[in-house]
Amino acid sequence: MEEILKTEKHCYEWAKKFDLIMEKTADKKFKGSKFGLLICYIFPTVSFERRCLAIDFFNWLFFVDDLVDNKKDLKDNPEKIKIELDKFKTILDNKSLPGVLQSSISIALWDVWSRMKKITSEKWQLKFRNTVLLYFDACYLNALNKRSHNLPNSVEEYSKIRRHSGAVMTSFNLIEPLLEIQISQNNIDLQNLVNYCNDHICFINDLYSLKKELTKGEVDNIIVILQHSNHYSLREAIDHAVVLINNRMTQIKNFVDKLMQFSLVDQDTIKYINALIDIMVGSFYWHKISGRYSTKKDKRMV
Repeated sequence: MEEILKTEKHCYEWAKKFDLIMEKTADKKFKGSKFGLLICYIFPTVSFERRCLAIDFFNWLFFVDDLVDNKKDLKDNPEKIKIELDKFKTILDNKSLPGVLQSSISIALWDVWSRMKKITSEKWQLKFRNTVLLYFDACYLNALNKRSHNLPNSVEEYSKIRRHSGAVMTSFNLIEPLLEIQISQNNIDLQNLVNYCNDHICFINDLYSLKKELTKGEVDNIIVILQHSNHYSLREAIDHAVVLINNRMTQIKNFVDKLMQFSLVDQDTIKYINALIDIMVGSFYWHKISGRYSTKKDKRMV
């Protein structure tokens, strides 16, 4: 409990330091989201110093998500969203162009990225940068889909987009520097495990954020896709989503069992696999406790 409170305190103070929390209502909402708890759940064995690096990045990421979804001059405007996200890309490219560091959220990214570079290799930085850029591309694509009412036609098509729009891969990328390990991504079974853990986390998020997203007309949600592609009622789509989540859990167990059977699996890979499971399970429990996806009117949808 002491570590959780310590992490939550750092999380709040970092956000305030960069003026990311401006109003009393936002202050209360931020504390209710329990971002510090999330990091303690998904990286339980990481030192406090490195945990702070993770929470500061995720802190920034959640504010970007809110910026894209809620800012009046960006909301439902894919072109303006792309322009705003390109400014962050400039920072990740280690460029200092005029006007880029004028906003609080840009300065906050510069801070956390500068600290990340101190403990990582250029190879890792490039991989992480590319993962974040895929998240930016998915944000832009979702804005286009929302404006044109153009939805993916299958779970498989949706999953390919969602694996990037959920930004879950950034947490998977952080495993190596936070745990001080190195792994090879050439193992097909390991990559499948990564994808299915990603899907599980995103589908869980879709369930918990559904009420909030339906009120905003969001389309980046597995339940919305199931309704559209299968002509389901809302109840049928939710039930099918639960089946998909359970199926992913079975597939994850099968891949973990298969990977662990090989004597050639090194200790770093074992640590990486265990960390994937920590992130998946920790994310699930955080969703159950966090107030981030609550709505003002807590009414049943179905």
